[in-house]
Amino acid sequence: MARLVDEGARLLVEEGSAGISLRKVAAAAGVSTMPVYTLFGDKRGLLVAMHREAFRRLGEALRAVPEGDDPLVHLGQLGLAYREMALRSPNLYGLMFGHDLTPGPDGQEVAEAAYRPLVEGVVRCQRAGVIVDGDPERIALHLWAVAHGMVSLELNGKLPNPDAAEDQYAQALNYSAMPFLCLSKPT
Repeated sequence: MARLVDEGARLLVEEGSAGISLRKVAAAAGVSTMPVYTLFGDKRGLLVAMHREAFRRLGEALRAVPEGDDPLVHLGQLGLAYREMALRSPNLYGLMFGHDLTPGPDGQEVAEAAYRPLVEGVVRCQRAGVIVDGDPERIALHLWAVAHGMVSLELNGKLPNPDAAEDQYAQALNYSAMPFLCLSKPT
């Protein structure tokens, strides 16, 4: 199924929504059409499966980041894992955020599960006293938005210095966290 999803995402990027079909996906993956129709039913079923798989992969990448002793370092590593997943699966990443698709309750559940490690990372930082108290959902959303914006710029070739994309991304993550850091008062 992963190959079908990846081929579907590639075709979606290359040909747009109107150009994708289950037959084209089957041909691109080198399989007969019957299993593709059995798995997905129709084009919308394929798109929903692609959306779910993209968020499943993102959640898996974020949950794979070891917590370690420093919650702030862990939070930064979550941001790096987000970028790595997007660069590994740019076509699916585009589907996650760039298409008019209502994924249904299952898709929303998978998307929410992918977001939870970031919220949990913020909560962990708050408990350690390195991030200010406040709504962890809102702080996580802020951090997610910066990560998403930087990844989108990179994938679309819009960064001012593409050769320094990794450094620019890390800087953006650091800058986005600054308003929330608990800085000790000078003695």
